[in-house]
Amino acid sequence: MIQKLRQPNSWPLVFTGLVYLGLIWLQGLSQALVQIYHEISIAATMALGSFVAGGTALGGGAVAFPVMTKVLNIEPATAKVFSLAIQSFGMTAASITILCRRIPVYGNVVLMALPLSALGVWLSLLYVAPYAPRLLTKSIFSFLLLCFAITLILRWWRKVHHQPAARYIQPKPMRFMLVAFLGGIASGLVGSGADIALFALLVIAYNADVKVATATSVLVMAFTSLVGSGINAWHLHTITPEIESYLLAAIPIVVVGAPLGAYVCSKVKVGHLVSFLLLLITLEVGFTGFELLSQ
Repeated sequence: MIQKLRQPNSWPLVFTGLVYLGLIWLQGLSQALVQIYHEISIAATMALGSFVAGGTALGGGAVAFPVMTKVLNIEPATAKVFSLAIQSFGMTAASITILCRRIPVYGNVVLMALPLSALGVWLSLLYVAPYAPRLLTKSIFSFLLLCFAITLILRWWRKVHHQPAARYIQPKPMRFMLVAFLGGIASGLVGSGADIALFALLVIAYNADVKVATATSVLVMAFTSLVGSGINAWHLHTITPEIESYLLAAIPIVVVGAPLGAYVCSKVKVGHLVSFLLLLITLEVGFTGFELLSQ
C-alpha cells in the first residue's frame, strides 16, 4: 500500500531555518563561516553526500564513509559516528520534504522496519562494532554497495524486458523485519545499511517502484540515524571534538542538499539516476579492492 502523507509545505523551510538559527546562536555568523572554511573538505564531501542521501536509497554515509576513510585517511570508527550524526540532520530534512511534498512511500513497510532497524543499530553499536576489525568494516560497506548495484542492474533488466514496477505490494512482515534488523546492524558498523537493505528487498523480491522504494528507505534510514546518533552522543560518548568540528561545517550544507536531492531525484528519469549511482559504487568498490590487494 502506498500512502501519500499530507503535511504543510512550509515545514522543510522551517526545519532548515531552525537549524541555521541554532548554528548561528552557538557560534556566531562569522565563526560559522570560518568553520566551514576550516573543514572545507568535509563540507564539500557532504555537499554531494547530502544530495545522494536525499534522493536515493544510499545514505549520506555512502559518500562520507568512503571519502573519509580512503581519501581523507580518517579512521572508520570516526567516519561511522560522523555518518550517523550528519544523516540525522540531512535525512531528517529529506524525510520532511518527502512527507510535505506528498512523495509516495510504502507506509506499511516503514512501520514494520522502524523498530527492528532501531534495535539492530543499538545492538551493533554496543556489542558488534567495538570488536569489528578496521578492514572488515570497509569490506562490509563495499559489499553493501555491490548488493545495491546488483539491485539497480536487476531493475534495469526488468525494465528492458517490459516488466512494469509494482505500485502496490503485499509485504511479508517477518521478511521485512529481519532485513530491517540486519540493516540496523550494518548501520552500526558503517553508518549506513538499513536503507540499502530495504531498498534491495523491495526491488528484488517485490519489483517495487524505484522512486517509492527510495523514499521509503530514506524515512527508515533517517530514523535509524537518529537512534544511532542518540546512542553515540548520550550513552557511548563517541561524539569527539574532532567529529563536532566536522558536524558544524557539514550541517549547514546537508540541511539544504538533502531536501534538494529528494526533490530533484523525484523528477529525473530513473535511468539517469541509476547511471549516476553505479558510477559512485564502481569508484568506491574499486578503491576497496585496491586496498585489499595491497595488504
